[in-house]
Amino acid sequence: MLYLANRLFNESRDLTLERLQREAAYQWWGHTVGLKSFDDAWLSQGLAEYSAFSLRESQLEGAQLDSLRRELLEKSLTFEQTASLARTPAALDDQSVAYQYIMYAKGAFVFKLLRDTMGEQQFEQLLRTFLQQYKGKNASIYDFEELANQVSGKNLRYFFARWVEGTGVPEFQADYLILRTREGKFITRGTVKQNYDNLQLPVELQLRAEGQGRVANIEVFVEDSSADFNIESDGKPVELIIDPDYRLLRISDDLRISSIARRGIEQFKEGNYVEAQQQFEAALKLDRSNAWIYYHLGLLFLEQRNYDLAIDNFKASRNLGRNGQASPTWLYVWSEIKMGNAYDAKGDRTRAVAAYKRAEMIPDDYDNAKTAVEKYLAEPYDPRVQQTTAVR
Repeated sequence: MLYLANRLFNESRDLTLERLQREAAYQWWGHTVGLKSFDDAWLSQGLAEYSAFSLRESQLEGAQLDSLRRELLEKSLTFEQTASLARTPAALDDQSVAYQYIMYAKGAFVFKLLRDTMGEQQFEQLLRTFLQQYKGKNASIYDFEELANQVSGKNLRYFFARWVEGTGVPEFQADYLILRTREGKFITRGTVKQNYDNLQLPVELQLRAEGQGRVANIEVFVEDSSADFNIESDGKPVELIIDPDYRLLRISDDLRISSIARRGIEQFKEGNYVEAQQQFEAALKLDRSNAWIYYHLGLLFLEQRNYDLAIDNFKASRNLGRNGQASPTWLYVWSEIKMGNAYDAKGDRTRAVAAYKRAEMIPDDYDNAKTAVEKYLAEPYDPRVQQTTAVR
């Protein structure tokens, strides 16, 4: 049985399915197993979010699964440098956005890293043993680390020092050569490198080749700063992707841009529109072809009733997706829906209906897009009525 404070129902934006899943997971992490001090909050809050995330992960596949994992990574990076998981309870207000991004998003991601480092079977054994051994008792991060050492049969001090007690994330790159064999096949031979000492993690590589698409995903174990690899393919290799499934807590040029935009989203949610616009525009200076950022700028201007600028940004988001940019389909469909909202708000019903009709033709029902289209085709969007803004 799950008890929730009535304020969650009064503050509707705070009561999401994700929040309910995390609250349910607290029955194990935080209630069945207690904490020795609030400094150990990662064990309850991080594990509760990890459990909820794992449930959502198990229910998705394809592009939606990629989007879910990418979102967790972006949130993990947004305030990552502010404080470590071990120091966050003492350093930050637990109601602040930075605290929640670090403790929930990065907290969950570090448990995912531990799962990949130990292996799924040992990690599940660790959680079950932790629950059984500390049922009705209080545990600390140190107790959890000692138990992880026992279950894995290894000294995992390096892991906890890097990911729980420290800040900063690695950046990966690959140097490789393409060789052709006598049989007409190709061998991609190279080295994965990263910029941190004493990093020990499995790293997934994906090779794409002409005429074959994805050849295979292989896993190399990076110890210290690099790892070598060899991948054979029938077609000529055209691209090597590091961490295609967003399993690593890492940084890259595109993730830097996303983390800036995420700060803008949080400012937007808090009603700080000037600061939000500054963050979105700072992100766009680094990447003018990012449909996701244009979409959120459009939402910001729609909220401010600056309908012409909203339409311009929704058009930019839609056109980037339509022109083959690497954007999820939901951005295309929701850009059309929100553009229709802006036209409706201006009293231009003809253009609004045309936008909704275009959205109707797109086979993507992310976040109940089809229901939204039916609603606005039947009745115009009214900016005077409180609407829920689809900020993602």
